[in-house]
Amino acid sequence: MNITKINWLLAIAFAAALTLTPAKAQQNSTSSPQIEEVSIVDVVNNYADIGLATFQDSLRTAEQLRTAIEDLLNDPNDETLELAQEAWRTARIPFEVSEIYVQANPIVTDWANRVNAWPIDPDYIDYSGSGAPSAENENNSQNENIIGSTSITVGGNTINVEKITTELISQNLHLANGDPTKIASGYQVIEFLLWGNDTSGSEEKDVEDGAGKRPATDFDLETCTNQNCERRGEYLYAAVNLLIEDLQEMVGNWLATGQARRALLADPEQGLSMMISGMGSLALGELAGNRLMRSINVGDQTGEQDRFSNNTNISYLFNARGLIGVYFGEYFTMEDDYITGASMADLLEKINPELDEEFRVALGFTMARMRLMVEYARDVEAYDLMIVPGNEEGNALILEAVSSLLDLTEILKKFPDALGVEQIEFNGSPELNSFVSPT
Repeated sequence: MNITKINWLLAIAFAAALTLTPAKAQQNSTSSPQIEEVSIVDVVNNYADIGLATFQDSLRTAEQLRTAIEDLLNDPNDETLELAQEAWRTARIPFEVSEIYVQANPIVTDWANRVNAWPIDPDYIDYSGSGAPSAENENNSQNENIIGSTSITVGGNTINVEKITTELISQNLHLANGDPTKIASGYQVIEFLLWGNDTSGSEEKDVEDGAGKRPATDFDLETCTNQNCERRGEYLYAAVNLLIEDLQEMVGNWLATGQARRALLADPEQGLSMMISGMGSLALGELAGNRLMRSINVGDQTGEQDRFSNNTNISYLFNARGLIGVYFGEYFTMEDDYITGASMADLLEKINPELDEEFRVALGFTMARMRLMVEYARDVEAYDLMIVPGNEEGNALILEAVSSLLDLTEILKKFPDALGVEQIEFNGSPELNSFVSPT
């Protein structure tokens, strides 16, 4: 996938802010045969179909990422490195849309910690500074990281890391000794290995200039820079293979016989409750709290999710796009297909058109504010500069997005009563304790 396709997908996400108006709710406020035929079972079935499609897209794009990484390792140069980085950015899109499903389904919590745990400690994986590690410059404990060592010690336990494999990463290195800071697998680890650490500081406002600057020669066995080029390539390849294995597991969960789908359809009303809970937990605890508000609270790049590539703002936009997909029962696949069917919007439109209209308006405001934040990070200054304390304009754009998400959550809390299903408490976040509305 090229940049043109990524921009097309961004345009779809941006267009949401223009289409989520009350006009549709007003137009369809009277019952229609199509709406009357929609049942909770239909809605949950379509939700499961879209969940399967998003995880299939995540798997396909991860496989494309692996191909790009193979090309990089076979012929390390600026072009193959850039193509691998582009493939990583593309792979993030469907996964970020899918995260609303992760929030709704407790069975995938452990799985999510394998594929999307953050923030990672770069020094646990590889050198992380701007200088080459050497005998005179043991850059950031070069001899203690996985790539620069044959064994490491975590919590008093010694781990042999001489041969880097998917099994070593998943069974011994990831969250080693129960330490949540020892993240060794997932998208962010691959991101770090492709970009290197972002050491640009505050002087680089451009997104690309401010991202990590790992050279392609870090993977070149003949002109190796920063030592351990073969092991670095082995780790990168093992990490992407492990990501694919984990995504294959999740695709299986959403097939007709999969655990996640069966759990939803065993009790469709409970399934609808889980859908609402997933929307609320994503909007409140995850996106507003653990992501946007956390970045303001931390105030530097360690508080952003995709910090090595400066892709954070794009990932957060597609998180929000997941809210639209679940409510309207629609999904644009990475293969240009459009999946649509019975939706929560159909149900609410018939039962409580006023609440449907209220939610559409709030969702439109949320997407508009997310768009302003994303465009500012793209065109004015990178997200890691927006979150710096004292950056009034950058901070305000993020806080306005948080405010909209909180408003949206309050409306979502009315859904269970309106739809006659159980209220499941939304996941919150302590990061929101410091929130003060910008208006």
